[in-house]
Amino acid sequence: MHRFFVQDIAPDAVDVVITGEEAVHLNRVLRLGRGDLIEVWDGQGRSYTAQITQSDEAKSRARLLTPILREREPRLKLTLAQALIKGERMDFVLQKGTELGVHTFVPTICRRSVVRLGKEREIRRRQRWQRIVREAAKQCGRTFVPVVTPVLGLEKVLQEYREKGSQIIFPYEGEEGRGLDEVLGNIFTQSGTGAGVLLMVGPEGGFTPEEVGLAAQYGAQIVSLGPRVLRSETATLAAVSIIFYGAGDLGSVGGE
Repeated sequence: MHRFFVQDIAPDAVDVVITGEEAVHLNRVLRLGRGDLIEVWDGQGRSYTAQITQSDEAKSRARLLTPILREREPRLKLTLAQALIKGERMDFVLQKGTELGVHTFVPTICRRSVVRLGKEREIRRRQRWQRIVREAAKQCGRTFVPVVTPVLGLEKVLQEYREKGSQIIFPYEGEEGRGLDEVLGNIFTQSGTGAGVLLMVGPEGGFTPEEVGLAAQYGAQIVSLGPRVLRSETATLAAVSIIFYGAGDLGSVGGE
């Protein structure tokens, strides 16, 4: 059944209107029309089977039939503070991170970040990033659309998430004392899988020793991802996968 995004489905809604790119896709690409069954969702936890009652290129209307009750969100709320990286690599991290289950993305400026965004450019980039995560969430069947926050500096991210009580994981290629697998048990024991975890991943040139020291001051767990030096986007997806596997969300039926 084809899936279409609709803004804010009210709890008492009887029908919904599909507009914009979703309406174009429904009409021109899929050539669906009156009487066809579809799924509509609002990215905030509501999904329904619906039947198209009106269709044209500008908009389509569908009558809500039955709620779709399924839980595809991870129990662990994982926030990814991804250092700004170039072009398509950032898009790739957002798309694949959404598919894996990341709850919130925090684009982060680090000392060695090559990418720098002015205010207007940041606004346009965030709009693009939010479209990417919405489309990825739609295609992989997620119930919620992850949020992409404004761009923040590394210390600001550490401050905010320390105050929230999040467990902070900080992969660093220079760490030789402990691996990510060694700290996951303690993190889940201390916080439970329902509590927040912040994963911080550096830019193309990695974190500086000063940034690593700063992270340690804020209580971050400095860890290694293995003996090889990984590109930023590779490190991100490896770490996200390991964390969700440790939390019991990957590698089993239904994430149990």
